Amino acid sequence: MSDDRSGPVGQLLAAEEQFHELMPGKDIYSKLFFRTVLWFALFTAAYTIITGL
Repeated sequence: MSDDRSGPVGQLLAAEEQFHELMPGKDIYSKLFFRTVLWFALFTAAYTIITGL
């Protein structure tokens, strides 16, 4: 598996990783919680936009 960050999902993952480096809590649980909230919000927004059309 390559570490190609050129696509939109790769760029989103890179931005998420960079943003997490700026967060004060560095333990694995804060990272897991942040990623869960971020991806839930992303998929909720996508679902809302798609079903609202």
